[in-house]
Amino acid sequence: LSLVETHRLEMGQILIPVFYRYFFAYLYFRSHMMLECSDTSRNPIQLDFPYSFSEDGHLRHKVTCEPYRFTFRLDDVRGTEREHHNLCHYITQHVYDLLERNFHLIRVHLEEDGFVFMSPGALYQPGSLLVLIQDWGTVRSGVWSWKLSAHEGLERGSQIPYLRWAALESYAVIIMNPNEGGKTLEHHVHLVWERLVSRSSAEHIFVVAHGYGGLAFVDLLCYQLEEVQHRVKAVAFLDSSHNLWHQPLGKAGRDWLKSHSRTWILSTKPLNRSVGSLKAGSPQISAGTRCHDSVPTICMESVFRFFSKTIKPKATPTPFEIITRSKSRLKMS
Repeated sequence: LSLVETHRLEMGQILIPVFYRYFFAYLYFRSHMMLECSDTSRNPIQLDFPYSFSEDGHLRHKVTCEPYRFTFRLDDVRGTEREHHNLCHYITQHVYDLLERNFHLIRVHLEEDGFVFMSPGALYQPGSLLVLIQDWGTVRSGVWSWKLSAHEGLERGSQIPYLRWAALESYAVIIMNPNEGGKTLEHHVHLVWERLVSRSSAEHIFVVAHGYGGLAFVDLLCYQLEEVQHRVKAVAFLDSSHNLWHQPLGKAGRDWLKSHSRTWILSTKPLNRSVGSLKAGSPQISAGTRCHDSVPTICMESVFRFFSKTIKPKATPTPFEIITRSKSRLKMS
């Protein structure tokens, strides 16, 4: 071997073990991180979290006021794990507090280890009901994304802007919490529908489903087709994971989705630009971003405009008279 080849071989022997060391440490952290964050509400944090949310919803250090930075430490995976768990717990409890204190939502317990948030009297309000379903993972009620909430603020990563808009429109609200208990997301959506949504007096029910939440809603539609068709006015799928050709939804369900839903998908095209697909089950339009976590915030105004359009009374065509030359002469005389 030449000197150069020998050097490359030696470097490869050094770099490959280092690469795998980082890679397996990362996988270990990710797997444990998911388990740790799934218990944020049941395992209270003993350590003092050094960050807090400012009045404008940004996470800042309590002493230095610097923005939050997450540090992955290869030599202390457990410490990294613990920091992420503390972060998830703090955001969860802070958002829960905002839901109850600022928006007066109440907790409704459905099972031993699961609950949702709901507007007081939501089941008896005859107007409109907004149902929010978040993605699969570890996020809780009121949160779309841990990452955006921590690094870009609650206006970007939480469901608070949706609640604020719903309040302006006088919508009642039910926020699902599919990642709180030990059941599947599909089970949670079915349970909330059966015990709460289906019993509401709302004339118009609107659903916003992000990521895997869209798949869970379509799963509900597969088994409760007639009832969902009758009650739900419109559905907004936000970078949804559903697939009408892989889920057992018949032609009637697919036809209903085509006329009652919109799907915002990841795209570099401008927001709301049509992104057609022959296999799409509903009209597909651009979310104006390639970031999955950012879709709910970027598309929020478009989502509510879509909902408003579905309940806006259609203008009745006004009868008109064809004016001929002879009639116009008579009028002039």
